[in-house]
Amino acid sequence: MKRLFTFMLLFISIFTNCGGQNFRSVNAADFEQIVKQPDVIVLDSRTAQEYADGHIRNAVNIDVKADDFEQKAIATLDKSKTIAVYCRSGRRSKIAAATLAKNGFTVIELDCGIICWSSAGKEVVK
Repeated sequence: MKRLFTFMLLFISIFTNCGGQNFRSVNAADFEQIVKQPDVIVLDSRTAQEYADGHIRNAVNIDVKADDFEQKAIATLDKSKTIAVYCRSGRRSKIAAATLAKNGFTVIELDCGIICWSSAGKEVVK
């Protein structure tokens, strides 16, 4: 049942245009299920220092505020996989998600960032 639910979330994410955006924002519980899928890359869009202070397991770190974010993301990330992006509170990840979607990536964004993730008792690694 969990697998079906997760598949449905991914399907909706791919084919839904959320508020004019080409990505879907989800809560921590849904994000947790999505990042467990083998065809998902987790992207932390915060600074390297923020990443070092604690991140979601297996997350790749590319700072959205860096001048070369777009180029690094295109060169590093696999367009055949869904990108699950987050930041601290949800602001930067929305910018990252929009940039990635513009470049042809399928993107799911953690709406309230690692703050909500941590508050929900989800795992953070250093």
